[in-house]
This record gives sequence, C-alpha cells and structure tokens, in this order.
Amino acid sequence: MAIEARLEWRAAGIAGVDRLIVPDAAARSDGRWQRAAGQALAEGEAELDPAPWLQPAGLDVVSLPRAGIRLATPLLPGRHYPRLAFPGLASGPRDVRPVRVLAVDDERVRVDPNHPLAGRAARLRLLPSRFEAAPGTRLIELFDGPGLQAPAPPGLADDAYFRLEHLARQDESPDGDFYAGARLTHHLDAACRGALTTLHGRFLQPGQCVLDLMASWDSHLPAAPAAIHVAGLGLNAGELAANPRLAERVVKDLNARPELPWNDARFDLAICVAAIEYLIQPRAVLAELRRVLKPGAWLVVSFSDRWFPPKAVRIWSELHPFERVAWVASLFAGVGFVDVASESLRGLKRPEDDKYAAQRAHADPLFAVWARVPE
Repeated sequence: MAIEARLEWRAAGIAGVDRLIVPDAAARSDGRWQRAAGQALAEGEAELDPAPWLQPAGLDVVSLPRAGIRLATPLLPGRHYPRLAFPGLASGPRDVRPVRVLAVDDERVRVDPNHPLAGRAARLRLLPSRFEAAPGTRLIELFDGPGLQAPAPPGLADDAYFRLEHLARQDESPDGDFYAGARLTHHLDAACRGALTTLHGRFLQPGQCVLDLMASWDSHLPAAPAAIHVAGLGLNAGELAANPRLAERVVKDLNARPELPWNDARFDLAICVAAIEYLIQPRAVLAELRRVLKPGAWLVVSFSDRWFPPKAVRIWSELHPFERVAWVASLFAGVGFVDVASESLRGLKRPEDDKYAAQRAHADPLFAVWARVPE
C-alpha cells in the first residue's frame, strides 16, 4: 500500500495542490510521520501542520554583493535560484533550496531567503493511495518545489519570464520541417498518461465542445463522456488523422501565425498537453484561446519533465520544474484568465514494461495549471 502526501496552499493569486506518492513503509518508519501515516491507513486520513517543513521562515530580506554569485543563467528580479549560488546563504555546496531575487543593481542583489510557502496558508494531509509508489521516495521530498508556482509579481513578470531572448530556441528553422514526420509514439509513460486522463475527466461534461491545442495522436481524454465534440489543432496531419477522438482536424503552425481558425466563444474547454514550451508567441496564442473559449470555460495546460530541447523556448530549461507552472500562470494572468490553480503529482512507480524502466524507477511527474475565462 502507498500513502499520498497532499499539500494544499494559496499564494500570489494561485491555488496549489501538490501530491507525492510514497511507500507506506517509508512513512511509517520515519518518526516525524509515523503516527500520522498509521492514522491515515487506519482511518482514511490524517492531518499535520506543514509549518515545520516550510522552512526557513521569518527571515529578513537580505542584500548581497553581486560579486561572487555563481550562476549559469541571468540574474533577474522575480525568478528563483538555488541557494548554493549565493555565498553566505547556502548551508553547504549542495544546498539547492530556492530563494527569490527581488531586485538587482550593478553592485547589490536583494534576496528573499525564506521557503516560497513560508507564512502562507497551507494544509498537509496524508491519505491512502490507490497508486503504486516508486521505491525510495521520501515524504520530505514533498516540500521540494511547492510554492515556486506562485508567479512573479506583475511588475516583474515581463523581465522575469518574457524577454525576447527567453523565447528564442536552439533550432529556429521552420517548425513544419521539424515535425514533418509523424511521431506515433508516447512521450509520457503510462502512469503519467493515466493521471493526466483522470485530470482531464474532472473538467468534462456531456455535450461539450473541446479544443485540443497542439494536438497529436492521443488527446488523453477518458472514454466517458463519449458525447463530446473534440477539435484538434496540430502540426502533423498524420498524427491528427491517427487520433480517434478528433471530430475536427486543423494543421497549423502557431509559431508562424498564432490566430485560431474558429469564431468567438466556440469551445467549452481547451487542453494543451506537453506543448506550451514550444510557443514563441505564447501570450498571443493564449489571447486567442481566451477569444474562442466561452465565458466560464476552462483552459488546462499540462506538462512533465521531458521535451524536445531544440524546439523549446530557452527559458523552459532555465526554470525549476515547479517554476514552469509560474511561467504558465503568468501567461494566464497576462491575458485576463481568472481562478488560476495548479496541481502536481510525483512519486508514481514507472510501469515495468516502460522502455525507460531500467533507467528511472519514478514515473514521469505531472504538472498542470488551469484557469477560466471570466463570465
């Protein structure tokens, strides 16, 4: 049996849920969790105060000299960086706990050294899980990353995430050439795909008109409800033709022209799976998505930790996996979506028949962020 550790929080206009699946033996053998883990398995749920793990907390903002800061990426206000880059802050050479840079000038840097969720309203629950946990997962890993999803403050978002150089790519050749051949293969393992399908099912209702943006041969939609109309827009006609859920198929390069070929308020729901990182005009595309979605309709963007590096925008590889959610959340906010929320799922066991099972015991993590059009 496994246990789901679930951290629920709210910060900077986003509601987050972060889930980690751990072997029950790992929780029951650790004195910090033992009693709660036993209660969760016996009674169905246990709740703990997360504050002791959302540390450090209560520290003052610090001003540091720029000299001596060791970073391979640009130092920008609003972004998070590992503690080890800042002499005097790190507890050792492997201290990768995140800190947020607040201001930068020629000589000094102002840094918030607290945990991203320090002082925030948060809830920690342990629940029995139906999933199989990857071996070796520890509950303490739950607190590594959550909170980084909170977007940069509005005045900092443009410089933090959306400079022109952030949206450049290694391979600037036409996308149609790169995607000319159909890739009828799964880019996420079966455990991650199953969790993604379940997530999409939470937003579906019979009779809906659904847009699968940057679609391929699998829309990751549950079998029910069957009474939905799915339109897919992607770059490869062969992949779209192989997708049995699509009632409409449109081949279009959004990086060449971001306009969507549908009338206003056409769709009840839009999904975008493992693709947002390839858009070089992401705000223009999300503005179009808002236009074609009905008032109150949701847009769900999901991704994992695998992508095609030559075609992903440069900033994607520079951001912490959880901070990529902040990048997407900032896109939502910038074009007027509301009620932004996110969810992560880690710690699932990789299926034994997966081609990477010998290399990686953990399944691909799932990160999702969604928001709706104002009514």
